[in-house]
Amino acid sequence: MKQISGIYIYPVKSLAGVPLSESAVGPQGLSYDRQWMVVDMKGLFVSQRKVPGMALVQPVLKDGQLVLSHHRDPNDCVATPLSGPAQAANVRVQVWEDTVEAKLCEDEVNEWLSDQLGTFCRLVYLPLPNARPLSERYGRPGEATLFADSCPLLITGEAALQDLNSHLVNPVPMNRFRPNLVFTGGTAFEEDEWSSFTIANVPFRGIRKCTRCKVINTDQTTAAVYQEPLATLANYRRDAQGVNFGLHAALEKGQGPALIRVGDQIIA
Repeated sequence: MKQISGIYIYPVKSLAGVPLSESAVGPQGLSYDRQWMVVDMKGLFVSQRKVPGMALVQPVLKDGQLVLSHHRDPNDCVATPLSGPAQAANVRVQVWEDTVEAKLCEDEVNEWLSDQLGTFCRLVYLPLPNARPLSERYGRPGEATLFADSCPLLITGEAALQDLNSHLVNPVPMNRFRPNLVFTGGTAFEEDEWSSFTIANVPFRGIRKCTRCKVINTDQTTAAVYQEPLATLANYRRDAQGVNFGLHAALEKGQGPALIRVGDQIIA
């Protein structure tokens, strides 16, 4: 039997993840997942690809606020409303090929982030109505995501990680792959073939395999960057699209918001 063993959101794209025991899931993915993004002075998104230290900034959802702190000093923190910054300026920002209108967070937040990351940056918030349509290469009409790279959800299997770790001298944890949903049971990489599946009887669509970049080489607890596991993964998990680990997915079109929990059964 396959079951959900982990649920994670990444409220700010490329910052640390937040483990949950349950989460609402809607057409744009898990609630608050990648609804904020760090951008440079030109409005271009900033990620761990260029700033690995972003992994050390920890978001927390608390008392109606998104609270940010750094691992080296958890007591030094800054906050912005979960509902988005009040009376915020609208700014045009870019994530990959998409340009969208977002709301600029407070000066205090932007100055704090710039100090922590050692580079000028700003935090922006994307209202749900401004969600980005999925690429016509793989998306369907009406499907959209917030600031995730390409799709609303990423699901990975523990069997796939065990298979990968059997090829590595130094095993890696699942947080290297920054999934939204992790499941137990089944066979290694079987999720690659899921065109449809259910979680607690809620229907989802499997969209495409997740092509991995060098971010999986960044230790999410220290921000140290290595050659693995991407080098090994490339030896046996490469196809015409790239090196794959995990499945991009979304709620089936027309499916309303639902609640999923750790322990929920998956049928694929």
